Amino acid sequence: MLASIPHITKTALLGLLVISWFSFNDPERETKVRVAPESEVVISGTTNVNQFTCKYNLQELEMPIRLIYDEKSEQIQFKNAELKLVNDCFDCGGKAINKDFQELLKTERHPQVELKLLYVDPPSPNQSKVDVGVEIKIAGVSRKYQSVLYCEQTSNICVNGTLELKLSDFELEPPKKMLGMIKVDDEIRVHLTLQMSEI
Repeated sequence: MLASIPHITKTALLGLLVISWFSFNDPERETKVRVAPESEVVISGTTNVNQFTCKYNLQELEMPIRLIYDEKSEQIQFKNAELKLVNDCFDCGGKAINKDFQELLKTERHPQVELKLLYVDPPSPNQSKVDVGVEIKIAGVSRKYQSVLYCEQTSNICVNGTLELKLSDFELEPPKKMLGMIKVDDEIRVHLTLQMSEI
């Protein structure tokens, strides 16, 4: 069952949904997109004393990204719109916090975070937001979400958004440091700023 998340502003893979706007003459279509180097994927969170930000090295993404999708009367359904982010490619700003982040995500057993776009509701005329369904897999646990994505299309496609998650949704226990005096909060955010082009 999809969990509802109010007032969502992206997620790396979620931006790829806008490709579905180009044409729908065939029931099944295929396209490829490339993510520009100025794009960003950032995971952030807070503790009881400070905050942390972990930025993904997008140069490690496999390019181009291939998409297959079907147009239905009520929505656009994607078959293979999946983005895999290798945990080791997140930089949190230092060796110690990088190690903590890898332990939190159980990197030894589950080395990557997986984002999958499931469907897109066709956008209304003159609207920049669309409803999407996504599946996120962290540390071997998958959860489905319904959210809202904002995007703009000029010469390229620009997508912005923030997905709010809870570590406990993925059976992750927030780490504690300094004999339990520093505690990581349960809520984290995945923020994406994507510049993409169809090739």
